[in-house]
Formats: sequence, C-alpha cells, structure tokens
Amino acid sequence: MKIQFNHNFGHQEQGEFFHFGCELVDVALNEYNTALSQGFLQTVEKNQTRWYQSRSTRVNTAATNYELLSDAELIMDPTSAQFTEMDHIYTSYCYYKKFKKYFEVGERLEQDRFMGYWQADSMVAWAKLRHYTDQAIETCLFVWDYSLPATRLGSRSLEHEIAWSKQQGYNYVYLGPGYERSSVYKADIEGFEWWNGAEWSTDADRYRWLCKRDSKIKLSADLYDF
Repeated sequence: MKIQFNHNFGHQEQGEFFHFGCELVDVALNEYNTALSQGFLQTVEKNQTRWYQSRSTRVNTAATNYELLSDAELIMDPTSAQFTEMDHIYTSYCYYKKFKKYFEVGERLEQDRFMGYWQADSMVAWAKLRHYTDQAIETCLFVWDYSLPATRLGSRSLEHEIAWSKQQGYNYVYLGPGYERSSVYKADIEGFEWWNGAEWSTDADRYRWLCKRDSKIKLSADLYDF
C-alpha cells in the first residue's frame, strides 16, 4: 500500500503551516530510508521528535559537482560559548530577513551536527546538519549575520555542504520543505528533486510555480481561488 499526498500550499517564512500533511510515528532506524523516500522529514519540537510530511526537497549528490570551502569546519558538539555565538548570529539573521525567531538554537536531536563558517577568525554563519542514515543527511538550517553580503556565503555554504556530503558518501542531501518565494532558489541547485506527494520529481518549473503561488495565498478562501 502506498499513501499519496497532495501538497497544494504551505507557508514557512513567518511560521510553519503546511496544508494537507501527515505524520509518522514509531519509526525504527531501519525504516528511516523508507520514510525519507516517501517525502517525510524529521523535526524536533519541545524536545520531542516527529516525522512530518511536506513538499520536501533534496539533492541527488551523484548529479552534482560542487567544491569545498576552506573557511568551513564541522562542529560535532558546540560548547556553551559557541552556542551563545551561534544564537547571536541567528538573531542577526532573523532581523535581516524579517523572520520570526521561532526556535532555540540549542534545540537539537542527538544526530544533529553543525557546520561553522568563518571570516577573519570570527564565526559569521552556521548550518545544522541532520544525519539520518549512511545514505541520507539533511541541511536543516542555515543562518548568517550578513556582515559581508557580497561574498554570497548563503549560496556558497550550501554548495560546500553538498560537496562535503558527497565526499562523505551520502546519496542524498535533504533541503527541508519547499514553500513560498524564499524556497524558489532550490530549483537551481544541481541534482534538485522535490516530493510532489506521489513521487520525487525533477520538474523544476512546476516547483517554482507552486512556490510563487504559495506566497500569493493570504487567506484560507484563497486556496479555492487557486
């Protein structure tokens, strides 16, 4: 039996709302790849983990050719001082992007790791990486203080994480849900795929259209218009 989902709409910029979702429970470690293959991703809320369904996105690393950055380093277990520094960067990021600060930096799963990015010996950005299996990893979050926006660190960091994941032997890098205009950029990434509710699609034009349409929906009644 295969359950199909229709991911018509979602918001994730000012908060998270996914129209038509589903949740998995009691997922064993040997079932992680199956869950991921069906569009599910894992998150943590109030120290509780859950598997949620969304318009998930991912990268097939075999179809990529990105290079590593020299000013990035994997942080397995941040110190309290590093968490404080990371929280300061997250605050700057939310202010710059006009996003709501809706989670605590220290809220993490046991399998979460962090990738730090430095400029002149100072951390200016970081990403949260979630190891699922030997085949799959997710880049859950990237935050940057935007001190030097001309460096395009946002794009370069993701390319680095994909290159690093490929080097480590991961087949897929999951990029989280894809909703609204802020997620359109994912369609331009090498090896891009998205979960349409029934299968992983490479139709980037359809994905872009859906994301742009998401941002036009402001009221529940708008769903019927679209």
